[in-house]
Amino acid sequence: MALVAVTQGNPKLTLIWVLVGVFFDSIDGFFARALNATSEIGKQLDSLCDTVSFGVVPGMIMYRFLSDFLPYHLAPLAIAGFLITIAVIYRLARFNITPSSKLTFEGMPSPAFALFVVGIPFIPFEIAGNYIVLAVGLLTLLMVSKITLPSQKFVNGRPSLFALIFALLAIPILLWFRSQALSLVVLAYALLGILYCRFKDLSS
Repeated sequence: MALVAVTQGNPKLTLIWVLVGVFFDSIDGFFARALNATSEIGKQLDSLCDTVSFGVVPGMIMYRFLSDFLPYHLAPLAIAGFLITIAVIYRLARFNITPSSKLTFEGMPSPAFALFVVGIPFIPFEIAGNYIVLAVGLLTLLMVSKITLPSQKFVNGRPSLFALIFALLAIPILLWFRSQALSLVVLAYALLGILYCRFKDLSS
């Protein structure tokens, strides 16, 4: 449905459906473990759904953005927007074969990246297209990199220290500014998360 909303040029509906995808992505593993219904095929199907929600949708958004942004003679290069989809597929495949850590992620999580992209139309001030492309490109590289970022998941029924502090800061901002602050909050998570993990590595 998010993909249909993108093709219709409806950023608000796109955001709603991506948020629905993020919500179910955050609870499906919990319920699978609670019901003792985990399986390898379930893991692969989950990644397939994530590919569409967090890979194809932002890829289509950037394709449409580049189609409007690039000069007419360079318009075919807008297909580069789907490099995002390839990056998400790689990120999810690596995640499936890498021993997981409850405290950190290797690379930016694809749901967070998707939220950054779908939040761009709601930023309340004008940003040059060059900077948007640069930001999306850097976050795409971060997503497939091996740079560690802190997890926002609960560990032993409790949030990690970073997750708790970041939530206390981000939730009031999102409640006040709503979708206008979404991309900036995700960007803050990436920057602060890198610094936090780097500081932990140096201090350990």
